[in-house]
Amino acid sequence: MLGLLALTAGAAGCGAGEAASSAPGTERRPHAAPRSGTGQDAFYDSPDQDLVAKAAPGEILRSQPIPAPASSLLGSAVSRAERIMYRTTDERGNPVAATGFLLLPRKAPRNEDGWPLISWAHGTTGLGPMCAPSRTESLGGVTPLLVKWLQEGFAVVAADYPGLGPEGQVHGFLHLRAEGRSVAHAALAARNAGGRAVSEKWFAVGLSQGGHAALGAGEEAAEAKGMRFLGTAAFAPSSHLSTALKEAVDKQVNGVSLEGLRGLIAYIGAGAHVFDPEKFPYDALLSPEVAKEMARPAVHNLCLDQIDEYLSLFAPEETAGTLNPDWYENSPALREWLDSLNPARRTSAGPVLVLQGEDDKVVSPEGTRKLVAELCAEENVVDSKSYPGVDHVGVMPTGLRDLGTWMRDRLENTRPTSVCPAGSPATRGK
Repeated sequence: MLGLLALTAGAAGCGAGEAASSAPGTERRPHAAPRSGTGQDAFYDSPDQDLVAKAAPGEILRSQPIPAPASSLLGSAVSRAERIMYRTTDERGNPVAATGFLLLPRKAPRNEDGWPLISWAHGTTGLGPMCAPSRTESLGGVTPLLVKWLQEGFAVVAADYPGLGPEGQVHGFLHLRAEGRSVAHAALAARNAGGRAVSEKWFAVGLSQGGHAALGAGEEAAEAKGMRFLGTAAFAPSSHLSTALKEAVDKQVNGVSLEGLRGLIAYIGAGAHVFDPEKFPYDALLSPEVAKEMARPAVHNLCLDQIDEYLSLFAPEETAGTLNPDWYENSPALREWLDSLNPARRTSAGPVLVLQGEDDKVVSPEGTRKLVAELCAEENVVDSKSYPGVDHVGVMPTGLRDLGTWMRDRLENTRPTSVCPAGSPATRGK
């Protein structure tokens, strides 16, 4: 159904756990976490907007070393680890500051081109600044994956996405263009920060929400000016949101629980509201009770590992529902906007690899097959891998071998294979 989960459900802590873990009936709601204004907190202070507006896309605005002692897993593989703040744009194209992190391998580059770059697009973490992977010690819970790529000789940069990281912002959840540009601009920022040691050759790789963002990055790859885009790898990418949410309404009406997806659905409603507060009030998509809770600014501080529990306490499914049951019929503008967030609206700048578990209960395998067909129709070169018995979380470790082979072939200029119908423009390559 909805391709929105992070690689691990509690991967990125939020700093608001006390409120989320209160006992039922205590009626404690979250408050903004206090900030000291020093150290890591100071790094995330929002910069002057005039400075951001004058900066070029991908220009480094600020950086801060990430502690990585040699005895740690990350330190064993990295020569340089730092948080970065750089210039990108929001969904409307306005300049904004975004954060992320950059990791350079300990081993020397294989040739004078430098380390090839993976621009990693993370799965869902939340809406508030504290939900940014770069704020967490585990870098979003994927340190082993990052170390694997470092040991294989890739530099890695990871966008937090606009709204995650800098103080005073709210993430525009599943805003395709903003997320895609932030992933592309992160690649450019890595090149700006790392110099010639970082190759101009780069990939966009992501899971779930990040698969969606990585596909957006392929469509926005020209934003990484002066670099060479080698392709997108999307694991269980989210797509077809309006269809998925209509199916969710049908389940709700028929008494089928949406437990485990309620927070994600609430994030979609919040993302629409961030884009246009007047056109898309929270209750355009969400039930009145859930909309009321999501309108509380402090609730935006609750990350993925907390939002479902919070809603179960303050907007229980059995009494509050989750979705406005009439949203699909009554909100054509919202349907149209959600459809505009679907990948495959434009041709990617490089070949695409889509990987999907056939036992995925979050991202519909049938929906992913539909997405692959749509990517082919947009004249993309698309390869697709499916894995029987593999669920949403399992698709990433299961597909890493195929990903490695595919990236190696791109680096060696091997002609990409395509599952698109014979004779279509996509099968001729780029």
